Amino acid sequence: MNILRLFLIPMLVLAIGSCSTRNTKNDSCIHFENTKYNFNELPYKREAVYSFKFTNPGKSPLVIFDVKTSCGCTVPEWTKKPVKPNDSGEIKIKYEADFPGMFHKEISVYFNGKDSPAKLTIKGQVEYPADLEEEIK
Repeated sequence: MNILRLFLIPMLVLAIGSCSTRNTKNDSCIHFENTKYNFNELPYKREAVYSFKFTNPGKSPLVIFDVKTSCGCTVPEWTKKPVKPNDSGEIKIKYEADFPGMFHKEISVYFNGKDSPAKLTIKGQVEYPADLEEEIK
């Protein structure tokens, strides 16, 4: 029984130690020129586009894994390749102005840094059509 303990305990320690995850240091960062944009007044049923420009001030390449928006009327496009330290990229946001009235949308940018996700916002007001009754029909 003692011999079994002598071999079993070290084997258990080795097995647990080999299954642990490694802590890797990631110095990638994302810095946006601005995180909010106001379209102000937009024409009804027109697409509006804005590009959020960013840089990577970190020491590691920046990878954007995903960009999620708060609704389907807001469509993101972003730099898919890793952004080297001190290089830049952009996240283009297309907003479909299909509904009249005020809007406020949030965009979450998921990247390989400790401050992920970064938050961006767009807002504005879509004009009401000249003949609202015709639009409803």
